Amino acid sequence: MNPGSVLPAMPGAAPVSGLASAWRWSPNPMFTFTAALSTDGRHNLQVNVRGPYDEALVTALLTHARAHDNTFVGQGRPLVAVGGFQHDGTEFDTVGVAAAEAHGYHAMENPELSAVTYAVFPAYASEISGRENEEEAWSRFRKMLQPNKLDRTEVPFVKMRYDNTRTQSMSKGDARGFAPLDTLVRELGLLDGAPGSFVEWENRHGAVWRVDSTGDGLELTHDATQETVDPGQLQAMARSSVQ
Repeated sequence: MNPGSVLPAMPGAAPVSGLASAWRWSPNPMFTFTAALSTDGRHNLQVNVRGPYDEALVTALLTHARAHDNTFVGQGRPLVAVGGFQHDGTEFDTVGVAAAEAHGYHAMENPELSAVTYAVFPAYASEISGRENEEEAWSRFRKMLQPNKLDRTEVPFVKMRYDNTRTQSMSKGDARGFAPLDTLVRELGLLDGAPGSFVEWENRHGAVWRVDSTGDGLELTHDATQETVDPGQLQAMARSSVQ
């Protein structure tokens, strides 16, 4: 597979100004695809955009990804965060990169191209741990992060499990599963006055917190220490813990 010959042959493909070995094409009015060769010329770094297109931002994403492609090309990690990104007018601080097992780009029409393609997208440091397995990377990339939107909001990495004796709401199984930050904040707010309930959550660094509702209040366990916490502190603490 030689992506350098396949990509410029995409229907309607045109060179990207200011970025060598890069091409842009639009399969329909809703989508714009931009692809650039990796440093070794054997891999495709691709940004897919749905909706409004920002040429400067996309070019900056691909430039940053290419400059650091030694951190993900051939490294066997399905989801990677390339930090140190900045672009005027946006709050993104990271370039996210997903491997073929997570993104599925070109999987139907050109499996060989898909295998050497890395999906590049604007991201936040809080969103990616770099330890995601294939299933987790697939779930994050396809269901939660909205990687094809250039104006998306932050979706912090949160894995949680919970059980509330008052609302009868609970997570399934004993393992922590991905959840929106708003779900964590909501469930923490429902703990007070619900003895026997708990909320447990994990951030991208693998740090874990657990709050149990007892007859005497709320007890926080973190880093092998326990303390009683004020219900009013919990939601702010949850938000800060995932950064």
